[in-house]
Amino acid sequence: MKHRRLCGSKSTWSMCTMFRNVDYRELFILCMMAIVMAGYIIHLMSLNYINSTEGMSNGTRPRVDNMCDKSDLKYFSNGSVDFRGFNNYTGYPSGCYVVPDIIHLIKFDQSDFTFIEMICIASVLINHKPNRLMIHTNAFQFQGKYWAAIKRLPNFERVRVVYLMKPTSIYGFSLEHRYGSWHASDIARLRLIQTYGGIYFDSDVFVVQSMHPYRRFEFGLEWNYHMNLGNQVLFGHRDARVISHWLETYKQYNGSLWYYNGGVLPTQAVLYYKSELIHRVRDKFGTDTKMLYNLYETKDWPWQEYHAIHLFNRHQKYIFNESSVLTYVESPIKQMILSVMPDYVYPTLEEKGELP
Repeated sequence: MKHRRLCGSKSTWSMCTMFRNVDYRELFILCMMAIVMAGYIIHLMSLNYINSTEGMSNGTRPRVDNMCDKSDLKYFSNGSVDFRGFNNYTGYPSGCYVVPDIIHLIKFDQSDFTFIEMICIASVLINHKPNRLMIHTNAFQFQGKYWAAIKRLPNFERVRVVYLMKPTSIYGFSLEHRYGSWHASDIARLRLIQTYGGIYFDSDVFVVQSMHPYRRFEFGLEWNYHMNLGNQVLFGHRDARVISHWLETYKQYNGSLWYYNGGVLPTQAVLYYKSELIHRVRDKFGTDTKMLYNLYETKDWPWQEYHAIHLFNRHQKYIFNESSVLTYVESPIKQMILSVMPDYVYPTLEEKGELP
């Protein structure tokens, strides 16, 4: 009776007429389809949630830049990576990266950049394109025309300037002497990798190709046959075992010799006995002094086959700047500089060769 009274009113007549005309079998089918679709949507949403949080249950984040995540590595109870048994010849089996894509440069006691330093930074940003380039310095502000040029380079937004106090002593030995600044940098580069992980370059290292292939190893450097290690290019994880052994050799610090603790002693006291702690690179980083001849005295040396090259800028007779480089005879160093030298650094378009 209530239904009849409701449908008898004028205000509800159209609604009642609509329900009388509905085929209830079609309505049932539509409802079932809606339920199935809703269930399917919920299922997709749950899958998306699982994928987006994969690995987070054990405290890790989704893999970024093909970096190894926590499930790929072994750990000590203090949270540091346990590299015991790690194969530094082949790198991590899955091919994931152990070393973060952070480039480290050190610039102590100087607020101005040289032309070669600007060129080498350009080579890093253009040829490697790191996630981050950190310039560690005890200067409070950089200045000069080459710093202005650096700030206009491609990918400069990835550059960070970080204050770093210059080491003044090591194991009670003073670093305030003739070779002190160089030895302070030798120590600081090891500590930076021990703090952040990443790749270290001397300020006169030109990067030719991407360094990503070397990020699969615990630690590495160039160590050619019958030579001491080259510390101008280093790459490693912050928990790399060799770093502590290397720093321990400074207990036998000899400040009177330029490269004793930087290369001679760690080669003899560490690498001769524990070579498995590093990935040994041979003739790919240009740390051999034969580079002086290859870079400056030849015409057709295949520099493109290297990954990085130490320019030995302080050990050669040429003075390079944006004008002089255009006047020198054809040579590998000239080719390298011009391959990354930005247009706005050229003195004039005429000197660049774009105008008669």
